[in-house]
Amino acid sequence: MSKIFLFIALLPFFLLQSVFSTEISRNSAPLIGAQVIIEHGQSAQEIDALFATLQKSNMNVCRIRMFEAYMHDGNGNWNFTEFDEAFRAAERHHIKVLATLFPMVEFTNIGGFKFPDSETHLASVANYIAHVVPHFSNYKSFAGWVLMNEIGSGRAPFGKPLTDEKFAEWKSTDAVKSFDANGRPIMPFYEERFLVDYNTWYLQWLKSEVRKYDSNSHLHVNTHAIFDTYGEYNFTKWRGILDSFGGSAHASWHFGIFTRNNYHYAMAANSEILRSGAGNKPWLMTELQGGNNIWSSGNPICPTAREIEQWMWTVIGTGGKGLIFWSLNGRTAGIEAGEWALLDLQNKPTDRMEAAAKVAKVVQQHADFLSMAKVAESGVNILYTRESLWAERRAETVGATYAGRKPGAAMKSVIAFYEAFGQLGIQANIKCVDEFDFTTTDNRGKVIVLAHQIALSAEYATKLETFVKSGGLLVVEGLTGFYNQHMQLQLSVNNPFLAVLGGNLKDVKMHANQPYLRFQNLKSTLPVHWWQGTIDSKESKAISENSDGHILATVNELGHGKVIWLPSLVAIEAHEKQNFEPLMQFVSEFISPVLFENVLTFAKPYKGLLMQQLENGGKKLIVLINKSDKNQSVRFNKSPLSFISVFSEPQKVFRNTIKIQPEETLVLELSNP
Repeated sequence: MSKIFLFIALLPFFLLQSVFSTEISRNSAPLIGAQVIIEHGQSAQEIDALFATLQKSNMNVCRIRMFEAYMHDGNGNWNFTEFDEAFRAAERHHIKVLATLFPMVEFTNIGGFKFPDSETHLASVANYIAHVVPHFSNYKSFAGWVLMNEIGSGRAPFGKPLTDEKFAEWKSTDAVKSFDANGRPIMPFYEERFLVDYNTWYLQWLKSEVRKYDSNSHLHVNTHAIFDTYGEYNFTKWRGILDSFGGSAHASWHFGIFTRNNYHYAMAANSEILRSGAGNKPWLMTELQGGNNIWSSGNPICPTAREIEQWMWTVIGTGGKGLIFWSLNGRTAGIEAGEWALLDLQNKPTDRMEAAAKVAKVVQQHADFLSMAKVAESGVNILYTRESLWAERRAETVGATYAGRKPGAAMKSVIAFYEAFGQLGIQANIKCVDEFDFTTTDNRGKVIVLAHQIALSAEYATKLETFVKSGGLLVVEGLTGFYNQHMQLQLSVNNPFLAVLGGNLKDVKMHANQPYLRFQNLKSTLPVHWWQGTIDSKESKAISENSDGHILATVNELGHGKVIWLPSLVAIEAHEKQNFEPLMQFVSEFISPVLFENVLTFAKPYKGLLMQQLENGGKKLIVLINKSDKNQSVRFNKSPLSFISVFSEPQKVFRNTIKIQPEETLVLELSNP
């Protein structure tokens, strides 16, 4: 058996946790800080001043990229001078350091490599770890290792000796062949599945090398561009490697499928994916955009002070145990020089820094509550599959001008439902399908949404049926399940989901004119993105038909629950047109009544509003963000309510109705939840 495959087989044995740092745990208060850029030529005074600024700004953690290029001359000579100064300065100013392993790269490589090129390169990384880890892990200011920067590459680097060798080893033991048991061809997704395992293998290899010299320290890694790279992460396996999960969430790089007035939903959705992936491990946002872009971004922006507040409270409101801005100070040369920083070009605080300091102070003041706080469970779970992204990328999309045909449609559909729930005040979970707990025997008050997940393994047919029969509500939208995990058509004559759906997919047509769904109980129609499916109902009841009498949506009563099936692309239509009102009305009519009894929500939809809820014992903390362009008076589905202001200007007491201005963030304690 190959080494990589043997490791994957033995992963359950790695579940013994290393000793947790008391600073990052499930029961620690959120840490707030920024990346400190350490470069050659900085004096001890300059370095100390940066850490003094962190301390004055109520920050207690930083991240330092441990550049081998600044430490090692390539001839065996190591010089840690600037980095030693940084760790000593951090100790003086009571700042904990998360140190990012950053082996030798060219000066122009600002993100680092994701996989070594060869066995020789791998040995070079091991040599770097052998010198850096024992040198810095004994500093009192040291908090843990970030095993690599921004894991996720989009595609394994085939053509490199190490990758090709590992791929050959992996494939020699892979059980998936090019044909199934019936002789039908399948899409084996060799490259995609290998990349998932290759990422996991390299993380474990890095951990094993670190553990040769440091047996206890906290281990962490940060994903990035998660709406594009989620197909290569297997978070459930990472739980046996990492002590905490993290991510990068840079609006100018990573939020391309969102408009700026929806960046709070982007940050929240990114956070929810990480929270679910982490499972019983803590998570933090390892990189948040701190400053301006000039050249180094896809969509250059300068965050406003209000956006800094919004992003910070969104991470905290999703149960994050910390957040670290990229960056405190700017680089002084090369790509990104003078960009991204919370400080200005004179290393003085900007309004962004002042906003971050204000939030950090409030977080410290409420450390007791936040240390044990958990996200209040809404019961709503929007599930995604890695295979859906793989299938989108493998599908023929030459000349594609429709969002529904392009890679990313599955995730856009997830996001559309997430935003629709958000505007109703419902904090939905976003989970990979293999992260959802299908073993629960009582699912009353729980909802699963499968929004245009075009590739879904038949193994979930029985699991979903059990979920519904035990009281759950399942919503199946778009072309969910059109393919199985091997891109074989399955919503056909041998539909494995027949019992769940109560019918078969009859046909899918692209319409020249705007198609729509009309429901008896909805005031408006539900627009469809080009492709509209029709249903051959068996056990289900029609809830929408077209003028020709073809069934467009059904409800299937199953045990103590039910299934709503609408095989048309309605979510991505809402996303592309940025018109969520029809989708919100659908959610309000068919989904929200399941939740109203036990969950605090808005009394009606509010455009641009996001609400998050943390609870600790009998107390509840509410985060409210208004990204609309108007003042809003927010009412809730329960009353009477009394709120005490935690973060607002000025401090207020609210009863039943909350008034919130455009771009404002309010954090409120609900005194009678």
